[in-house]
Amino acid sequence: MHKQLGRLLVWVVLGMLVASCAGAPKPAVGPGEQPTETPTEQPAVVQETDPDKLPPDQATEAALLDQQGRTEKARKFAFDVGSPEFFADEWKAVEAQFIQAKELSQQKTMGTYKKATELYRQAADTYEALAQKALPLYAQKRKEDLQRLRSQAVTAGAQERVPELLVTADESADKAQALFDAKEYYGAIDAAIVAENRYVILAMGMKAYTVQQEIDRRNFRVYDESNYTLAESKLQESILSYKEGDLDKSRNAAEESLLRFNLALNKGKEMNARTLSDGANKERQAALDLKAHVAVKQDYDAANAVLAKAEAAFKAEKYDEAAELYQEAAVQFGKVRQVAAQKRQQAEEALQKAQAGITATEESARRANEILQGGAQ
Repeated sequence: MHKQLGRLLVWVVLGMLVASCAGAPKPAVGPGEQPTETPTEQPAVVQETDPDKLPPDQATEAALLDQQGRTEKARKFAFDVGSPEFFADEWKAVEAQFIQAKELSQQKTMGTYKKATELYRQAADTYEALAQKALPLYAQKRKEDLQRLRSQAVTAGAQERVPELLVTADESADKAQALFDAKEYYGAIDAAIVAENRYVILAMGMKAYTVQQEIDRRNFRVYDESNYTLAESKLQESILSYKEGDLDKSRNAAEESLLRFNLALNKGKEMNARTLSDGANKERQAALDLKAHVAVKQDYDAANAVLAKAEAAFKAEKYDEAAELYQEAAVQFGKVRQVAAQKRQQAEEALQKAQAGITATEESARRANEILQGGAQ
């Protein structure tokens, strides 16, 4: 019993001690010391991301590429049918839109891709609309161009000299028109280009042939044999390539043929003018030898003025004009020389007569003197 009471007292004392410690005041904070507080945890801030600033997803990228391809195709077709020429202001505006879309597509975000896609779509719609408006105008212009080029080929002599080659060009033109009517526009454009090339080649080839004829007629071949021979060869090459359907080769050969024949003709004109210049200057010197610049000064000065014009034309490489003026100057100097020669002859005859008269007078005086002297004797 005593043992149990003792244990109970011990537990009571311990309980009182614990209670007194818990109720005791907290120790004062020393100077310079700060109370330590346990920081309170803040909730994490969740940042929201703008979807337009994210990289484009596969669907957005596919949509952009689809509209971009459509726009570029529509743009090419609109350009090919002459939209920039027929509707310049509208073309300029849609081109600005196209460039803006292209620039936006370089910025790889969802937002810019969506904007670029919409701009491409709008541009494609505009290009397609422009093409539809331009098509009838373009078809009419092509038709007029072909008629004009055909007329040039005929004027140059194609119908008269190479009618079978002209028929080939006409067939290409008819094919182009039929394809335009069938709304097969790209095929029509290709056929029209073929027809245009054929007409141009024919006109150029006939011009080369005409120049060749002039060279032959004026006997100028000797002045530039190398260019003449090459031009003749190229003309034959052009005709052969035309028949084979190699129009690029045919056109290049026709261009070179015309160039070479013109060079040969020009050289012939230059040498012809030089020859006539020599003739005019010889006539001038002959007139000077007879003192024509004194005896017939006015006519001599007029001839000299024509010669000066001829020299100026020659320096300007206007050889045919110079040749005509040299011929005219030579004729005038020839006339001046003849007049000067006649005047010289007349003067010599007058002098001879005067001298003869003086001699006769002197003889008469001598005889009279003799008579007088004899009479005086």
